Amino acid sequence: MKKLFAIICLCLAACSQQGWIDRLSTQEEQAFVLDTAERLRAGQIDQLAQGAEPELQRQLPIYIKRVMPMLAPVRGTFGLQTVNVFTPNGGPTTKTFTLQGGSNNHWAIVRVVLRGSSNSMQLAGLNVTPFRSDPSKLDEFEIRKRGFMGYLWLAAMLASVSMCLWATVLIWRRRWLRRRWLWTLGSLLGFAGFGLNWSTGAWAILFVNISFLGAQATKMGPYAPWILSFGIPVVALIVIVRWYRRDHEADASPS
Repeated sequence: MKKLFAIICLCLAACSQQGWIDRLSTQEEQAFVLDTAERLRAGQIDQLAQGAEPELQRQLPIYIKRVMPMLAPVRGTFGLQTVNVFTPNGGPTTKTFTLQGGSNNHWAIVRVVLRGSSNSMQLAGLNVTPFRSDPSKLDEFEIRKRGFMGYLWLAAMLASVSMCLWATVLIWRRRWLRRRWLWTLGSLLGFAGFGLNWSTGAWAILFVNISFLGAQATKMGPYAPWILSFGIPVVALIVIVRWYRRDHEADASPS
């Protein structure tokens, strides 16, 4: 039991936000982009140009003049939030770092792009987006945000989960089905279904989808919306219908 608990803790640590950042970037790269954000706020053109690509070096004076008013009211240190890596076949690796800083009514997201090989990365791009509130909280899950549709969606998710669990209980309640493990596996899954963007209210039909226990909620990063989806528990429905018919047939048969 202790070994199982240790394995679960290791998996959770590996899947944490900082864990993924450490997997995709080196400590030197993280320190460089944090220093770049501070130099950008301070308007240190010469220091930024030293590690930048030639094209970016030419654009830096104009760009810094434009973004300094955005960053001037942003207080506090920047924190590294995400990193995305793209490596085309035979081409240089591109890493996009997303940093956030601010307080009260002045916040900003700074994106720093590095490009090159693993041994030599250069500053290839900068982007600053100001916000009036904490951008990481813009897509927080608020149960009342979607109104009646949201409650209906949550009810559908709960119904899908309930059918999966109820079918599993029926399978193992008595020995009335052959290959119970296969029936159990199928009953615990939902197929196809529907997905809802909780932030915008947009929904879509998921033709290719498999969800454990018939429902799932995902959030791909601190600035991504919550996606709530539920599948159709086809196997669970078959089990429940077969059990219902079998139970009624048994009651209808003469004693």
